[in-house]
Amino acid sequence: MDLQLEGRRALVTGSSSGIGTGIARMLAQEGCAVVVHGRNRERTEAVARDIKAAGIALGDLGTDEGAAAAYEQARAALGGNIEILVNNAGGSATDSTTRPPLDVKISEWVTNYHGNTLAAVRLIQMAVPDMVAAKWGRVIQISSAVALQPNYLGPDYTGAKAALNNFTVTLAGSLHSSGITVNTVSPGVIMTDGLMRFAREQYGNPEMTVEEITKQMVSDKIFELPPSGRLGIDEDIGLAVCMLASPRAGFVTGSNYRVDGGQVRAVI
Repeated sequence: MDLQLEGRRALVTGSSSGIGTGIARMLAQEGCAVVVHGRNRERTEAVARDIKAAGIALGDLGTDEGAAAAYEQARAALGGNIEILVNNAGGSATDSTTRPPLDVKISEWVTNYHGNTLAAVRLIQMAVPDMVAAKWGRVIQISSAVALQPNYLGPDYTGAKAALNNFTVTLAGSLHSSGITVNTVSPGVIMTDGLMRFAREQYGNPEMTVEEITKQMVSDKIFELPPSGRLGIDEDIGLAVCMLASPRAGFVTGSNYRVDGGQVRAVI
């Protein structure tokens, strides 16, 4: 199926590693002009070369100044307004995901809200007015399965992602009949390069395969294997994003797509 993405201009935040890299790569393969965003220039440039991106944008989206700088760099690299905005940047900025609610400091709540929720809001407020003027655009938020089925640790992170899900619905409704769609993709446990490096270091075996890592982590009760029988990979998320970014998906908005192998046990 032709997703009709050839020539579309896209910014994928937090795409210098992990899930973001996979998303940026798949959009580029579909013909999009993609800007890779990160905070480390060397790593961001390396990904951009690898996927043949249109350029890079650098900046800490947890601050107003960093977000504005990244936005202007992206527009300059694309030679025009951003048509597809993928808000992937985020993650826990502290080790709070290993601690119960009463042990999480207010400052950690603030940091993770800025880095996960407001990072997206900042770029949306800059990019969406141009989409409105063009009467077309795509906003795709990358959330998490824990926003829907939180565990008992790291409430600052899970709460920030839940807020992002909520904002998707609010924004989609406010852009009624504008030609712009707003959706969320919620990954489950994804076997990123970073997770593989961490596991190999923890288990002292640099040659461990994905299957071996999965088996060991399930055995150690770090996570449960979802009904799919495997962990996700970057391409699983990239596929969902490409579908939602397509001009052919104009009837899909205000939705949350779980790409978690059945991890979340809910009918939603």
